[in-house]
Amino acid sequence: MLTVMICLAWALGPAACGQDTTGNALVVIDGDVVGIVEYRAQAAFMGLGGDPGNITPEMRRAVLEGLVRQHLVTRKAKELSIQLLPEELSREESRLRRGLDENALEASLAAQGISYGQWQEVLARELLVKKTLDLVLASQLRISTDEVRQYYKAHKDEFNQPAQVLAQHAVLPTRELAHRLVERVSKGEDMVEAAAALGSPLADEGEPNWLSRGHMPEALEKKIFALEPGKLAGPLSSDYGFHVVRILDKRPAQKADLAQAAEKIQHRLAADKLEVLSEQWIEDLRSRADLKFNQQFLDSGRIGDLGR
Repeated sequence: MLTVMICLAWALGPAACGQDTTGNALVVIDGDVVGIVEYRAQAAFMGLGGDPGNITPEMRRAVLEGLVRQHLVTRKAKELSIQLLPEELSREESRLRRGLDENALEASLAAQGISYGQWQEVLARELLVKKTLDLVLASQLRISTDEVRQYYKAHKDEFNQPAQVLAQHAVLPTRELAHRLVERVSKGEDMVEAAAALGSPLADEGEPNWLSRGHMPEALEKKIFALEPGKLAGPLSSDYGFHVVRILDKRPAQKADLAQAAEKIQHRLAADKLEVLSEQWIEDLRSRADLKFNQQFLDSGRIGDLGR
């Protein structure tokens, strides 16, 4: 974590994170150099791999343009004393890990050509950019009641809620194991503990989830939605294995009126408006910056003299 927080000084210029500012220049932004080390980390973070020769000139340009945008925004963040807090980085990292421990995450990142430390640094820059845009542009994100009303009128069906069931759901590899789970739960054993004992732990540590119509195989859906709360069903076969489902609650399909949909619509419209405003704001910063791209690198993926 200390490495990441130190490297947030990237907003001061690439040299703050150990970037070579004397050579390997891919783009220079008002005198600050973006080099190959930074490029490779960003490209790998984007899932493009670390070898610039393996992607198209358009994608190489996109990676560099992304780095230019990051640099311009994080430099502005420094001027405005906007900082990314350690807990903000930690929270987003935990969300992205999705249960992976540090060793598993490092192995996954290594396959993409990026180290754990580099991944944290790039993630921190991305988050600082987002935080800066949110804070700088917040005062311009006004959504009128008329905008909300018009959006609802044009997208009314999007806010209707399908029928749902609250369920604990296990998927087992064999019918025999599914039968054994049904037997144990029917006798009063906790479903989470029983599934774990059979070597097929429930997803999300057994936390019940709301399942909606239209998101599972039709035959399986029909059987599940026919169950009443408190009932257990299984084995139910599908292409994924043998399912055991316990229904805890049910919700009928509902049509959302304007009052119920208003909050979601406001968030959606604000996100769309923020995207437009962000592009305009960054483009203004870019238009006032002195940028020099390494054309040979853009064309071929090889590093040449910046002046060419």
